[in-house]
Parts: sequence; C-alpha cells; structure tokens
Amino acid sequence: MIIKTVKCPKCKTHLKINGNPGETILLSCPKCYARGKYTFPGEKAEIKSISADNAIEVRNLTKMFNGFKALDNVTFNVKKGEILGFVGPNGAGKTTTIKLLTNLLTPTSGHAYINEIDVNKTPTKALISVGSLIEVPGVYDYLTPHEMLTYFGKIHKLDKNEINQKIKEVLKVVKLSEWEYKKIGSFSTGMQKRLAIAKSILHNPKILIIDEPVIGLDPKGMKDIRNMIKQFKTEGITVFLSSHLLREVRDTCDRVIFLDDGKIVTQGSIDEIMNRITIDTIEVEFLNQLSEDDIKKIKSISEINNLETENGIFKIKFDGKPETSYKILKKLTKQGLKVISYSTQKADLEDFYVSIMKDERGVV
Repeated sequence: MIIKTVKCPKCKTHLKINGNPGETILLSCPKCYARGKYTFPGEKAEIKSISADNAIEVRNLTKMFNGFKALDNVTFNVKKGEILGFVGPNGAGKTTTIKLLTNLLTPTSGHAYINEIDVNKTPTKALISVGSLIEVPGVYDYLTPHEMLTYFGKIHKLDKNEINQKIKEVLKVVKLSEWEYKKIGSFSTGMQKRLAIAKSILHNPKILIIDEPVIGLDPKGMKDIRNMIKQFKTEGITVFLSSHLLREVRDTCDRVIFLDDGKIVTQGSIDEIMNRITIDTIEVEFLNQLSEDDIKKIKSISEINNLETENGIFKIKFDGKPETSYKILKKLTKQGLKVISYSTQKADLEDFYVSIMKDERGVV
C-alpha cells in the first residue's frame, strides 16, 4: 500500500490518498468538490524490467498467515532452460512459494511472473505453459493411468486423438507403458510419483514446478526421477525443483537457492557453491595401532587444531590451506608414523548448508 499527498487541480488543497502500484482511484476535493482521478505509479515500470530470458521471476514476494510471515520479501529468477533447486528445511517457505507461483495462494505483497505475465493478475494466461507436481499427488485408486490422464487431457482441452497419443508418450517417458490399464491402487509410491509427473507433462509444458519429487522413494526410484528431470532439461524445459534433499539438488540442478524462515539465505550455481566450501578436515589411517605417546606427538603438531578418531580413522582439523596439509603430512612421517591413507574430506553441499544455517541463526 502506498500513501501519497496530491494537490487538487482546482483549489490546490492537499489531499492524502492511498492505494497499490498501478491502481487508479477517484478523487473528490472536500473544499471545492472538484472531481478527478489518480493512478499510482510503479507497476508499468516494474513490468518493463522483467527479463525475457527468465521463465520465472519473483519480486519482493511476501505471504502472511494470521500474523505469521511464511515468506518474507523473496526475490529470485529462474532462467529459461535451467534446473533451479529451491532448498530449505521443512517450514522454510518452499511449498508456500510454489503455491504462490501456481496461483493456489494470493501474495500479501509482491509479484510472481511466469514468461513475463503476472500470475496473480492473469493466472490462466501465465500458467498455460506450466506443469506442476505439488506436495503429495492425489491417488485415484479406482482409476487406471489411461482413465486418469484422459480426464486431465480434457481439462487441458486436448482432443481425443491427441489425448491418446500423449498418454502413450508420457507413460513411455515415466516407464509405465505396461501399466496403462492397471488400477492405480496397486501402484508403489515410486510408480505413483512417476504417474504424477506424467500428468504434469501431458500438455507439453515449457516450465515444470515440482515439489519434493523423490520423497518416499527407494534409491532406484530416486535415480529414475533424477534422470527424468535431467532429460527434461535436454528438451528445453525449465524446471523449478523444491527439495530438502541436498544430494538430489547437487546431482540434478544447475543453480540452487537456500531458503530459511521465509528468507533467501544465499544462492549460486552448484560449482560456485562447491567452491565456497572450506575443506578443513584430513582423514588419516596408519599401518599400526598408535600408542598414547604417538597420539600426544600428533596433537603437539602446531598446525593441527583438533584431533578425533573414529573406527581407526584419525580426523585432523586444520585451517584448510593446501600448504598446511602438506606440512602436517611431512611432520607425521618425520615422527616415524607409517601413514597408509591421507586425504581431505570431499566437499559436499551438506557442509555448506549446515554452515550457512548456523550463520543465519547465530549458532556458534
């Protein structure tokens, strides 16, 4: 809401008015009774700045529920043809964002644009090229995939021949061709998820919005969904993928946004994020069991900040610099210790995630 003071064009009396960007209101001067109109600025200028390179653009999106701010002034974009991972713990605001993007919720303030179209203002036009899988897909036990997909094909206004052709195509993509006429009630969780994805791509969408696609799946099911999403990218489909499973995001996405308590904590490409992870642990294995004296000698090495042992593997904390790692190895061998394995721990997205969540929440 914008509050503005304007002058009556006739008697110059100051009038205080309020409204939203782009809103036109009728004015009536209390002194001379002159009438007029005023349009609040902002909306047109904002629309002009929406990039045609982005499939999705979110501007200052906020959502309140009974005084609780589920989403707090969130701004981001998804480039056409990329897979974006939207990551955060349960309750971070991921599903709220997806429901705002698909017009299932109305924002308290801010805007969401799909292909430069405001989702809240013209949802039908904005969402015509979007396929979505939100939360747990509905299970139609009494239907077959053919019956269910026929129903949704009619919703998308496809003709009978087109529906039958598309059903064959999408079931082949999700590897359910042999189950076209089987009751969905007999499907495993993984098969239900794949069928839900088939439903979301039935109308050839250019954008997919998917919420937690691999929750409840076994490793094979996860791999199948992961490969499917990667295949969508090769076909030029933009994918907005919400998840709290960091391995899936790392193996699937081009870029990642970290969300916590309704706010974006950080974002970047997977490579950029991985390069920001500090490796500060060396894992060492020795040929012989170490004595108490041996362990004291290791702890006396000035470059070592901390030493822990787990299942015969010694974990050495240091400052993360390669030259420091070399000095520690040199001093270990100089002490006569027989090192048979010496390696820094592999960087992972989990390490970065834990570190930024600690920073965000002030955890030491």
